[in-house]
Amino acid sequence: MDRRKVALWRYEQIEGLLDDTLTAAERHALIRQLVRVPVRWPSGVERCISEAAFYRWLRAFKAHALQGLYPKRRSRRQRQRRRLKRRVVERAIDLLREEPRRSLTLLLPLLEAELGENVPRSTLHRHLKAHRAYPALRRQAKGDLAKKLRRRFAATRPHAIWQCDSKGPFPVRFSDRRVPVPIHIFTILDDFSRALLAVSAVVAPNLAAAVGVFRAAARRYGLPLSLYADRASIFDSYAFRSGLAELGIRRIRTRARNAPARGKIEAYHRSLGSWFIRELRHQVIHSLDHLNRLLLGLIETVYMNHRHRSLRQSPRAALGGAISDRQVSNDRLLEAFFVRTSKKSHPKTGEVDLGEYLFKVPGEAAGRKLAFAYDPVEPAMAYIEHGDGSRERLALAVTPAVPVSKPEKSTQRGPGRLQALYDAWQGRQLPLAEAGFGLPELFEYFSKWLGRSVPRDETEARLIQEFYRAHGPLSRQATELTLRKIFSRLGQDRPLAKYLEALALKIDPHKK
Repeated sequence: MDRRKVALWRYEQIEGLLDDTLTAAERHALIRQLVRVPVRWPSGVERCISEAAFYRWLRAFKAHALQGLYPKRRSRRQRQRRRLKRRVVERAIDLLREEPRRSLTLLLPLLEAELGENVPRSTLHRHLKAHRAYPALRRQAKGDLAKKLRRRFAATRPHAIWQCDSKGPFPVRFSDRRVPVPIHIFTILDDFSRALLAVSAVVAPNLAAAVGVFRAAARRYGLPLSLYADRASIFDSYAFRSGLAELGIRRIRTRARNAPARGKIEAYHRSLGSWFIRELRHQVIHSLDHLNRLLLGLIETVYMNHRHRSLRQSPRAALGGAISDRQVSNDRLLEAFFVRTSKKSHPKTGEVDLGEYLFKVPGEAAGRKLAFAYDPVEPAMAYIEHGDGSRERLALAVTPAVPVSKPEKSTQRGPGRLQALYDAWQGRQLPLAEAGFGLPELFEYFSKWLGRSVPRDETEARLIQEFYRAHGPLSRQATELTLRKIFSRLGQDRPLAKYLEALALKIDPHKK
């Protein structure tokens, strides 16, 4: 369509409104009459002109004369959409088949950790929607979940309000135990930025776990002005409340069984259940320390970097590395949460029971009622508190069977998606091999199915080694089942390279 003809047509429509003798009210009255009359547009369509169009054309003509009425040229440049490799989309679909409720936020770092592909979120979503299996997976994931509205309050700056709560219990099966162990996760969350300041997975949800996670957050970021927690017996205990009072932290009152009031940490718990607890079914876990390292890796790679809808940025960006103005020394932080009690020691042995251990008082204090204090996190640390404010350290009456000092952190690893996220956060790419299954077991399988010794010579050994280097590590159950199908289809008279080629196609069907 000729742009000049369109500009002239627009000028004809506003020509009567350009009279300088008209007041604004008179011009407005004329426009209100013109918008009721249908006109034929240059495209051939008959319809009314809107009031906004009249005013827009008037402003354009006064600013640029007839040139201002020319329609703008449309850009013919199209956005270059990124095309994903087929194996990336298929791998994402496989991850969704394994766990249909996996979100895009979790899929992106999983694909980057496994395949080394940095995929934009919108690109992955577009390709997944085009896949034929995606609608069924989404229907399976959504189910009949009901959405409920809730009202929330918000802090005005970082470290003004901390929220503390525990998630659990949920069963975790360690590799050296047959019976699952109930686990709880204690978390300190900043109310302003939704950033996680400290997190810990524990077996016993007691005072030591709550104090330990609070101390970890306070040592790194300082003290908050207020703390928001539910009415659990741990947070309502005298030791915890008195510790907050000594540090000058106001505890916000809340009603019991009122989870929607703590909406931010409850929403985090839902994300924790979706991103971490559900993924534990596909992860080999060796110990509680291994579980805590996997939890930390998920938080640092997924939770702290995902874009929060309310914040319109990630929790890490919202926190911005801010540190509280209220700093505290380590000694004061320890003394604030001491459990204090008055007891009489045994008159003959001088023993007194404090927490988990038996302690021995000096000989002259045996049989007397004294004031004691011990640390709930380190129960082997106990003192006698004298009236002048001084403190005397007590010795253990019986040497414990288990060492009091904390064991050194292990470097255990296990196959699973969470381990891949932790390794990617640590900046290393390591293969996740199944324990007790490697090249010797692969030689044994081929020897069993071929009915001879494998490898027979250096050529066969080199073939299997190169195959394992390209496709390993492998899973025992899946490899055995696949080899059974391959040998039943091909027989036992083919060269070893043919079986390896068929196994490679089963592992990666899109790679030719």
